[in-house]
Formats: sequence, C-alpha cells, structure tokens
Amino acid sequence: MIGLGRVSSLLGLLLGAISLCAQPVGAAMPAENTPSITASFDAFWQDAQGKSFAEQEALWNRLIEGPREALYRSVVWEVRDNPRWQKNKNMMLKARLAQYPGIASRIPAEAGDIEAQLRTQTMRFRALFPGAAAVPRAVIVLAPNFDAKSGVLPDGTPVLALAADTLALEKADLGIVLPHELFHLYDAEHAGVKNDGVMRDTGLTLPLFAEGLATYVSSVASPGHSDGQYLFLQSQMAELPRSRLPAAARDFLPIAGTMTIDPTVHRISRLYAQWFEGGNQPLNPGYPNRAGYWLGLNLIRQLRRTYSLQQLASWPPAEAQQKTRAALAQMASVSSGTRHNRP
Repeated sequence: MIGLGRVSSLLGLLLGAISLCAQPVGAAMPAENTPSITASFDAFWQDAQGKSFAEQEALWNRLIEGPREALYRSVVWEVRDNPRWQKNKNMMLKARLAQYPGIASRIPAEAGDIEAQLRTQTMRFRALFPGAAAVPRAVIVLAPNFDAKSGVLPDGTPVLALAADTLALEKADLGIVLPHELFHLYDAEHAGVKNDGVMRDTGLTLPLFAEGLATYVSSVASPGHSDGQYLFLQSQMAELPRSRLPAAARDFLPIAGTMTIDPTVHRISRLYAQWFEGGNQPLNPGYPNRAGYWLGLNLIRQLRRTYSLQQLASWPPAEAQQKTRAALAQMASVSSGTRHNRP
C-alpha cells in the first residue's frame, strides 16, 4: 500500500478482460448488473451537491457502498481489524466530500486513465513475473483514506483497490504506483503475503519486507526515477542519508517481532502506524512518517546481493519474516561509516 496510510478505503468496478466492468469474484464482489463506480459516482454527486453531510452520507451508503457492501466492509473499511471503523469513516468521508466540488469533474478521466495504464503496466509487470495474471483482479474505487492497496475478500481472495479520487488529488504517477501495487497482488496470490503484509499472527518484519519489496519492484519495472519518486514523493524519506540505515535497523529490531495486528485489542498496532502510516502529525520521533518504506527498500537492496528477485517473491510469510530479521541484524551491525553498494 502507498499514499495516505492504512486507515483507509472505498471501491467499485472490477477489471474485465478488455475494459473495466463489475463482475462477480466470490461472494463478496458486486453482481454483474452493479453499475460502474463512475456511474455510481455520477448518480451520487448529482443528488449530493449542496446537501448536509448527514444527507450526503446517506446517499453515499445507498449509491456507492450499498451495491458493494461486503467488499467495502472487508477491503475498504477493514471492519474486522478496525473497531473504530465507523468513527474513522465518518471523519474521513466528511473531509473528502468537502473536496469533491474541486475534483468531481476529474474522477471519470482518472478512472479511464487507471484502466488504460493498468493494461499497459500489467504487460510490463509480466515481463518480470510471467506467472502474473494477464487480467489482474483489480477494482477502481473511491476512497478518502488511501490511494492504492491490496486487500482480502471475506472468502480469502486477494484483490487490488485503486482509488480514483485520491489518485486524482495526488496527481500520482501511475507508472510508479501500479507496478508497486501489482506486486502486492502478485505476492498475495503466489506467496501468501496478503493485505500488503498486514496479517494476523505475523510481526512487523512482514510489512517491512512487503513494502520494501513492492517499492523495489517498482524501481525495476519503471526505471529512471529517484528514490523520492519511488517512495511516492516522500521527499523527506528520500533525503535520509544511507549512513542512517544501521541506526534505523537498530531502532526497528526491538519492535520487529511486535504483532502487526494487536491480538489483545484486535486492531492494527500502534507501532505499525509509527513506521508505516502517513498523516500531517509526526508519528515517529527522529524519522519522517512512513520511514518503514525507506528502511524496507534498502533492506531489499541488501537482500538482492544474495537472492534473486524471483526468490524474494516466492517467500511465504514465515520465511520472509525470518530472513528479514536476519538482514536487519546484519544491517544494524554495520558501522555508520561503512559504504553501502546499491544493486
């Protein structure tokens, strides 16, 4: 996942073989006669403009979420692991609806661009991973709290959600975003690293590995950009000197085994948020928000000295965690003055 962080979501429109259309995939996907997300948005926005938030939310629930309720609950709002999902939804949806007057006209074009770019980027991605699906299980969504993320349907099926409204707001480079997210989907389908590495009974080493590897894959699939661009314009992370990596590894190691989803409260752990979430408020003293992406990317570069990209992409969660912890320990033991060779 990228962009605004994990406390996120919204959705609509399954990618067909040539064009995006709603098709059933398991029990949670919309029925075949479900309108496209752009049609649903047009109907919603026509009625919602100028109304109170309470009226807009009721229309949203009926026109946007209603036809896709199970999908929204499992992938968008992640109800099972987010006890505060309703409060978060109300807060984030209210803020997003206030932005719609400025971006509503751009949403259909953004959805069309995502559709076209997804076909192009899928072909390029399959040059790296021939086993990837020719037609990825992807949905275009509307989401007030993420730009793109993989998720899991109630039946365990992985799916990729791409938020047209957030991507339009960010003016995101889809040539960088899509390889990153296509890898998360591939990793879920082929190695079992689901939900961008945010899984029950796994430690923080798994999202560190998953986000680092997805960022690295984006750099291989779409070369010629800076680290800041691969880290999705997080300029503060790109400015972190590589000499800080050993210290960052030492800071991460003590919490590496912390459960990503806290089993005592059944929610994503505070330490996950500290290293991987974004926002306007500082979360991690001494580091920019989402510094786990930066640490993970450089950790993968270290692992690539020993393992091929295909080997890394084949590791199931347990193996990925074990090898990530070992690589962290190795990185932590390096003197800050030691030169790092970038593969």
